[in-house]
Amino acid sequence: MKYINLIILLCFTLLAINFVRYPLLNISSIFSLNIPENNSKIEVSELLKKAADYCRKLESSSLFFVCKEKIIERIYYSIPEKSKPYLRKGVFTWGYLIEDFKIHKYIYDYQLIRVGDYIQEKRDLLEEDGKKQHLKNAPLKTKIFENKYVLFGPIGLISNEAQNHHEYKLIKEEKINGLKCLVLHAIPRSSSPKNHLFGKVWVSKEDGSVLKIHWDQESIGNYEKILEIADKLNAKPNITLISEYNVEKKGIRFPSTCYSKEEYIHPRYGNITVSETQVSYSDYRYFVVETEVKFRKDDS
Repeated sequence: MKYINLIILLCFTLLAINFVRYPLLNISSIFSLNIPENNSKIEVSELLKKAADYCRKLESSSLFFVCKEKIIERIYYSIPEKSKPYLRKGVFTWGYLIEDFKIHKYIYDYQLIRVGDYIQEKRDLLEEDGKKQHLKNAPLKTKIFENKYVLFGPIGLISNEAQNHHEYKLIKEEKINGLKCLVLHAIPRSSSPKNHLFGKVWVSKEDGSVLKIHWDQESIGNYEKILEIADKLNAKPNITLISEYNVEKKGIRFPSTCYSKEEYIHPRYGNITVSETQVSYSDYRYFVVETEVKFRKDDS
């Protein structure tokens, strides 16, 4: 018992020494204290109002821009209808290994025009696997990943209408490129529409704009197909889909990167990556970026 008392006394002595050495040190800097729940709720509520305003601006903007879209797609395995496990070079896997893996690289001129309710997205293929191309109005040639209207991703998560269909859980505070963000998990309500994307969103504390979205795998459009593959492999899906918005113009944040990874986790054999896609957007050329916020009567 005396040893326990001695240890307790020593702990308090060390604390007292720290207070003497650092008079500005307070108890909250020694013990990790959580933000009071009421304060965090108020902070999230205020941030969601800013986010709704940002989405109004994004929804009502007139846009015309072109940028370089560079895509690297790696396909490691194809999963046939009847997959059987086998060993190759001492490594356990399923399906057919395609020359260790196939890699394809594409460079597009990506163009988006938005005027009122009219939206047009198109691509001109400039390069494929290192070979120059000049294909106008080209299709997106990726086999796995398909990205459409990435710019408008935040609207489905934190717009005024989207907030009616989600609950928001505060995860943490984080900095991205020096900007303070709150990381919120948007969770669909039981009454919310089905087949829509949801996930974690990094929202700027300054203006409510979105810097990053990590989509939940259950919300991906072809998730049923992913579950079928996982069932064949007796594994669990672990799909990563991330969009980042680090390019800013007139208060609007444009896509900078998208990343997807199709992976399955087997209880015995570990992780198996089937495909991986990296997309980067650069060299933006803006012809029109005009923002006009329109408020409805019930928003005032």
